[in-house]
Amino acid sequence: MLLPPFNTLRAQVIERGGRSPVVLDDPTDIRVEYDTVENTEASLRADPYYSKWMEMMPKYGFGPAENADGLIQGLTGATLDGEMEAKTGEGWWEVVGVPLFPDVSDNSTSAEKVMIDALGTNNPNRNPYLSVNVNVYDQSNDELLASTTTVAPVAFGGCCNCHLQVAENNGRFDPTPRDSFEVMGELHEANSSGINIAQIDPDGDGQPGPVRCSVCHLDPAMGESVAPGGYTDSVTGEALPISQFTFSDVLHRGHQEKQELIAAEYGQKDIVNGCYNCHPGNGVDCFRGHHTNKDAGSGPMWCTDCHGDLDQRVAEGQLEQPWSDATLPACEDCHRNTGELDPSDGTYLHMGVFGRYLNSRGHKNDKILCSTCHGAPHARYPSNLAKDNHQIEMLQLGLMNPIGICDVCHTGKSSTWRVPQH
Repeated sequence: MLLPPFNTLRAQVIERGGRSPVVLDDPTDIRVEYDTVENTEASLRADPYYSKWMEMMPKYGFGPAENADGLIQGLTGATLDGEMEAKTGEGWWEVVGVPLFPDVSDNSTSAEKVMIDALGTNNPNRNPYLSVNVNVYDQSNDELLASTTTVAPVAFGGCCNCHLQVAENNGRFDPTPRDSFEVMGELHEANSSGINIAQIDPDGDGQPGPVRCSVCHLDPAMGESVAPGGYTDSVTGEALPISQFTFSDVLHRGHQEKQELIAAEYGQKDIVNGCYNCHPGNGVDCFRGHHTNKDAGSGPMWCTDCHGDLDQRVAEGQLEQPWSDATLPACEDCHRNTGELDPSDGTYLHMGVFGRYLNSRGHKNDKILCSTCHGAPHARYPSNLAKDNHQIEMLQLGLMNPIGICDVCHTGKSSTWRVPQH
């Protein structure tokens, strides 16, 4: 949750029957709508954290938190409910930047609220695994053709689990988030750029903050190819320089370079392999898919088995291109004989041709996203979180495996799982 509230949803619509299934992506033929379940206009406005975000959103430079109709909107203008855009020719439907937020309201059950708030015991737990309904309608008569439910995960980063202690170790007793921000500003000034970020006044109201790191540090996740800049020195009024390094790079490399200091002073024992210290921490097991049940040779698979540990990621310069296909793990790194057969020479077409797992697709005319049958990157089927498995359970009559029964799409074909495979 270092980034603003931002979720991207994708759907694929496949028409069964006839000689062969058809992937539908024509907006004149069908309409695909989504609606969020736990997050509502009322629940977000009543949430003290989200209402604060709505106040600060324009100050960060992201524009208004409400659209012209008075509805809550995200950075792209996406709202909590609406239509998905047809990626005609690509084979899927998409909405980018839905402003989802870990739910604290009564719309979630107590059992769903597994995310611990690091700011203190007076703050209730939250639900990080939100539900979104997806419905398909016939454009000619508005008939409901199909429905499903998917999971949209979102959680706060685990920064405060350590940084409140950092503030206390630097003389701020019983520290608040503001104390932590001020201490980090002092450390930023002393240890890196000479700039105290806690003294920047972006909106000119005479009060420091709020500061968006990606103003000075390029953040590709924000759709930027260069840091926008624009902050000025609070004393001289001169423009502050922008960094040549990405936000992800300076964040990870800074922790990696100071790992001995972190272990000695702040009790952080394993910054190299302890991904949950930050991603996302707070009691949320975001790596929850089938890979968690696989043996990596030294025990169950962990984040570092696919992404590499912090030392490796820094050494290989992976954070210089965060969120890039070039620095994401490929399925074929382990699954070397998996994929569709190339009829020209009988060899396998390896996965990852279109952008590693997240964007890869194959099967008929390369129109089926790998994630359509196998699940989201960190929730590969079967997931340890039951609600992740709704679609495979529904489509395969209770079989809790990736979609591998042919007659899910091909009527009259095999009803045995993984026969044939890929």
